[in-house]
Amino acid sequence: MKSPITIVFRKELKDALRDKRSVMAAMSYAFFGPLLMAVAFYVLISQLTDDSDVKIDIEGAAHAPAFVEHLERNGVVQRDEAWPAGQQPIVLAIAEGWDESIATAQPAKVTLTADFSSQKQRTDIRRVESAVENYSKQLSYIRLQMRGIDPRITQGVDLVKHDTATKGSKAAILMGSVLIFILLSVFFSGMNVAIDISAGERERNSLELLLSQPLTTHQLVWGKSLAASAFAMFGGLLSAILIPIIFKFLPLHEIGMSVSLAWPMILLIIVLLVPLALLATALQLFVSFRAKSFKEAQTYISLLLMAPMLIVFGVEFAKVKNQVLYYLPLTGQHQALLDIIKGEPLQWVAMGISALTTFVVSILLLKLISRMLSSEKVVFGL
Repeated sequence: MKSPITIVFRKELKDALRDKRSVMAAMSYAFFGPLLMAVAFYVLISQLTDDSDVKIDIEGAAHAPAFVEHLERNGVVQRDEAWPAGQQPIVLAIAEGWDESIATAQPAKVTLTADFSSQKQRTDIRRVESAVENYSKQLSYIRLQMRGIDPRITQGVDLVKHDTATKGSKAAILMGSVLIFILLSVFFSGMNVAIDISAGERERNSLELLLSQPLTTHQLVWGKSLAASAFAMFGGLLSAILIPIIFKFLPLHEIGMSVSLAWPMILLIIVLLVPLALLATALQLFVSFRAKSFKEAQTYISLLLMAPMLIVFGVEFAKVKNQVLYYLPLTGQHQALLDIIKGEPLQWVAMGISALTTFVVSILLLKLISRMLSSEKVVFGL
């Protein structure tokens, strides 16, 4: 004889699979989120590694031919066509007194006019600034040498950098935001199913029918949570498999980075998502049953999804480094994923405690939901 939990699980899973909206929602976030991030990174890498000439308007080029030649050697050339509509010109103006300033060892005035807030022109502006600064340093060295002074006297400390970062650890800087998609996929992918099997069934008056069957509220809640968790894990599984494949096509090697995840590591990532999927489902079911209507449940869960996003983004961008984070739900999985990307030794004990803590919190929430369903106010949405 089949377990009541299994019967409820199969029933809810079959109903959810019939709903194309739930299936598409589970797939869309897991697929399009990483794809959009990959496109954004591709554009960023293209801008950072673009070695084509920067074409700007150089005014007063006749005053400083040597300076203009230096700019051309550094890929900054005179623009010979009109600027595109809606794009602010980049103008480098050389003052008329250039020769006199150079002869008297005075700073030669050069004015750079551009839209420094423009994202598209930021790389070009930096290249122009870098070329001007390099020329300024060369002039300073020549002036010191002409006066018999070693230019190295201006260098108080000779800093020698030994970069011990691996390609994987460098990639973790870039992939940190992508890992957030893997974690959040379990929250978004099962969201529609969790709302439909709780607040949705209550509005369709099918929740009362289920509760009248010979099964306990505990068995009912576990069957529903496993069905929603299956959808959540489907999204997590899709993200964990697609992200390494998609990012293999990015030219990360051009910026000294590399992302290479072997299948054992991908399987480990999937295992890490299992307790998180159950926690996400438990939270969503709890909020949905507390809501009085389907639309109210959607609103509350939309707000609920902000919590994991804020936590993960906060830890990632605030660069919080605390060993406690390895042992907590959500942050523990996030830190473990970062270690996998970096290729650093994994903290297996911390991973196990984090998974166990996540399971315990999920079980406590599901028990609380079971007790809630014993109340007529929750069942009828009063």
